[in-house]
Amino acid sequence: MGAQVANSHAPLGWSRKFVLILPLLLALMLGLFAVSATPQTKDINSASSATKLTNLNALVRDILQNELRAQADDHSLWCYRKLTDKDGKQQLFAACQTKTLEIDRLMAVNGKPLTEQQWNQENQRIERLLNSRSQLKKEKQQQREDGEQATSMLRMVPDAFLFQQESNEGNRITLHFTPNPAFRASGSSEMVFHHMEGTLTLDVKHMRLVEISGRLNSEVKFAGGLLGHLDKGGTFYVKQQEVGPGCWEMTRMDVQMNGKALFFKTISVRTREIDTDFHAVPAAASIQQVAALTNESGEKGQMREQR
Repeated sequence: MGAQVANSHAPLGWSRKFVLILPLLLALMLGLFAVSATPQTKDINSASSATKLTNLNALVRDILQNELRAQADDHSLWCYRKLTDKDGKQQLFAACQTKTLEIDRLMAVNGKPLTEQQWNQENQRIERLLNSRSQLKKEKQQQREDGEQATSMLRMVPDAFLFQQESNEGNRITLHFTPNPAFRASGSSEMVFHHMEGTLTLDVKHMRLVEISGRLNSEVKFAGGLLGHLDKGGTFYVKQQEVGPGCWEMTRMDVQMNGKALFFKTISVRTREIDTDFHAVPAAASIQQVAALTNESGEKGQMREQR
């Protein structure tokens, strides 16, 4: 995994949290699928029920709008440890953010620290990346497009779903969401909402999104099934928490999807990420200094692993 480049329109923290899950929904975001099942809906008969739904939708709208504003205003930068498990391969990274990119330095694979040769190769990889303007430009463009897509889709959530309260504990409320039959997607990418249900956990005191989990409640076909499909039951989960005063970052992400692609190739996505040990990056640090911080964090991590 190389450096991840942020964009000038969607903040790095925001793109890390939600752009990570959207591409992993594969062709759901490519506009190649056709709806293969009628969304499950709930009959709303009473005026009181309609009022409750309206109030919950308004709450979700307010908190998600504040979430976007808070992320846009948050210019804090962090170093942290990133543990990923993708398709059974576990990797531990020392990750550090700058204003324009995030540098991930591999520290261990499947619980084993890197050898001296692997460590030197990782140093060379990062050095090549920092000196490659074309690669950085390409990644920045992709991140910009993904960030804009993620932001646009989150803004649609209050309109795309109906909400029911599941629990209310202290400052946090958990809502269950199902497709809103009145929602009309303006583009094929938004049609993913017709296949999803799940839960939102909201912090009503800080007006922040704490957790979001979703499940495909129907099979998704690509070009009517000619290009493949994603199976019913695929899931994703993202959690964020406050890592500094007023600063929220993703701390956990889990995606599990199955299906078939063109020529019956199996699609199997198993990705998990856990982020810990956050500490602030000096605001004036250059990209080279941040790269050195990952080296320092990696060396400390290796020493801890060897104890």
